[in-house]
Amino acid sequence: MKHESGALKEVMTRENITWRTFDDDGTINRAWNSPATPTFFILDREGVIRHKWIGLPGEKVVDAAVEKWMAATASIAPKQPLR
Repeated sequence: MKHESGALKEVMTRENITWRTFDDDGTINRAWNSPATPTFFILDREGVIRHKWIGLPGEKVVDAAVEKWMAATASIAPKQPLR
């Protein structure tokens, strides 16, 4: 698995992608049973998959999912400080 290959870095810069992104050689797809690329995941701080989309869901859909998850967990104290 390569992390941020040259082609991926170009896309990340052009699309202003600031979150962790991987150029997968199939390892992640097999481990997470992902049938297609791109597959978009939202993970919680424990690494549990909270949302999964096949294809790109769009910024508004992702923002809504993150906000819903954050609201649902707002009353739960973190185990450790966020970095």
